Amino acid sequence: MNMRAAVATAFDRPLEIRKVPVPEPAAHQVLVRIEASGLCHTDTTDQVAAIRALGGVDVAIVPAASPRVLEQAHASLRRDGRLVLVSLPSPSPGTTPLPRDNTMSLPIFETVLNGISVIGSIVGTRADLAEVFRLHAAGRTKVIYETRKLDEINVSFDEVLDSGILACLVFEM
Repeated sequence: MNMRAAVATAFDRPLEIRKVPVPEPAAHQVLVRIEASGLCHTDTTDQVAAIRALGGVDVAIVPAASPRVLEQAHASLRRDGRLVLVSLPSPSPGTTPLPRDNTMSLPIFETVLNGISVIGSIVGTRADLAEVFRLHAAGRTKVIYETRKLDEINVSFDEVLDSGILACLVFEM
């Protein structure tokens, strides 16, 4: 019997969906059927190059205060793009309030010549986000979402662009 599998053939190549034999479990092993899973291609693809190949983005909103993530977001911008820094890095344990990853490196020429804007927005720290998760786990918040079929994705995009969506969208495969 065969199954479909996402197979990595090389680091710089997309995953390939192939039919492969269903493995036979050995003694003290179990075979688990996975109904659904998610893949993050950030480990198999140069995300900045992929975004730039599509023309770049107008706005990159970065809620993770990591210098590397901020630099990648900046590199993904097209001409006249805006980099929005949302949040602050957490202080280093046992140190002054100034975090160890408080500095990011941005290319001056590309920023100025391409008319890129860097904007800051203080919404909270990582500790604040952890508190939000604790409140949610305690049942004090509610995630508002709508479930849609995957074949409704184009209509859903139109609704989002027309500000007709009041919730997060979750697509069923």
